[in-house]
Amino acid sequence: MMSTISSERCLVLRLRASRRKARDAAVAEALGLLRGLRARRSPGGPASDSGNSVWLNVDSHDLDAAISRLKGLGYSSAVDLVTPIEEVRKPRRSTITRWRGREVALVSVWAEPDEELRANSPDRRSFLLECADGVTRRIEGYRGGAGRLQHRALAVEDARLLVNLVSTGAGGRFLDPFAGAGAIIIEARSRGFTTISVDVDPALRFGLAELSDHHVIGNAGALPARDDSFDAIASEPPYDSSALEPVTASIGEAARLIRRGARIAYLVNSTQAESVRKAAESAGLTPELDTRIDRKGTEVVCLCWIRP
Repeated sequence: MMSTISSERCLVLRLRASRRKARDAAVAEALGLLRGLRARRSPGGPASDSGNSVWLNVDSHDLDAAISRLKGLGYSSAVDLVTPIEEVRKPRRSTITRWRGREVALVSVWAEPDEELRANSPDRRSFLLECADGVTRRIEGYRGGAGRLQHRALAVEDARLLVNLVSTGAGGRFLDPFAGAGAIIIEARSRGFTTISVDVDPALRFGLAELSDHHVIGNAGALPARDDSFDAIASEPPYDSSALEPVTASIGEAARLIRRGARIAYLVNSTQAESVRKAAESAGLTPELDTRIDRKGTEVVCLCWIRP
């Protein structure tokens, strides 16, 4: 094989402060974007004392492509390239550290401060909502409904994570069956997908129609679409216990709609996770990621499957 340890370059991913404990999810997100390239997780690397770093090894022939794809991570805020001192020929954004007994430069190849990430957060944008009086208004800072079967608007970090986990690298048709306030749809469109949003709540139809390429008011467990018609599916269903039945039903429907070799990612409440796992197994999906994430006191589970 051409790919060897000696031909690999090390990338240091800097996790966002709010997601430092979600290391497995951060690595899976990055590897999702690098699918098809020669990339793998590394057990260690420089800057290990910072407590917010994870590492990837990438074949040197794929390095430029890898760096280009990693722009737009959700759980990481920056990517550094480990570079021998002698290769740093001109001043660049870099720091010097020791690794494997020698000095190396950590050269910044991408960075996005949290403030830039927040530009698309729910409290910074507007959403067309049909209000209780029947009038449709543009609501600034709409953060989702308060009802038991509604879910609050998803943070940009988590929306990106889900989209990047199912990334195809070539766009395609993307489905969010519990679209809510549209955060996942926004990120999917930014990755070049043609987006279809679905939500059972008709009050959201104008806002979601504005954000997606096509919106459907419908039941996530029975959608009017043909088999194998989507290239990626990702969603965050409502967390309330009363939503468990429609959530598990949606897994079987997603397995029907996703094409073979493509992926489905869900972010669910930890109390829903076991039932969702069983539904995915019954639907013939193969798990790729199953990791807990503590999101400001709410424990959730990120699950990703492939349809074999």
